[in-house]
Amino acid sequence: MAAEPQDLAGPLFSRIITVGDGKEPREGKLETTQAERDQLAKQLRIEGLDSFSFSYRLTPIPHDRFQLTGSLQASLTQLCVVTLEPVAERIDEAVEVECWPQHQIGTEDDEPVDPAFEGLPPDPPAPIIGGKLDVGALGAEILASAINPYPRKPDAEFAWDDPKAAGPSGPFAGLAKLKDKG
Repeated sequence: MAAEPQDLAGPLFSRIITVGDGKEPREGKLETTQAERDQLAKQLRIEGLDSFSFSYRLTPIPHDRFQLTGSLQASLTQLCVVTLEPVAERIDEAVEVECWPQHQIGTEDDEPVDPAFEGLPPDPPAPIIGGKLDVGALGAEILASAINPYPRKPDAEFAWDDPKAAGPSGPFAGLAKLKDKG
């Protein structure tokens, strides 16, 4: 029986909160179950996700928008790109992102751009859809971007010899040696 393809169109992990009336800040912390961590590990193509938590504070800003700040912590295991042995990794990411009502995303913003970041595109805001924000999906995206794409054991060395430096090889290598003698 063939395995069914994974639906990667949806969020990796979801925890939806209602943003509220926008008058008072709110705080929260997301914790995951073992089943959720196993599913996240599978979708992120890592060996294991031992822990994942996301603490946040949602503060109202003008135009029905919010500033989300917080921190994300995770412990995970990947395979070393050299030895294919397990490598443990600890992630501790500071988070700061604006959250806008979906209909405001993509519209011109009249706020001036800081000259230090003028050449860089701004991070897109997280969408608030129908007064709800998926902080779980946001946390999973931050986790995915924080994972080391080339995990390596501290003592792993990649030894590579250039086959051209060793001289000719293959079925005619012996003939090439005879040619050099004559």
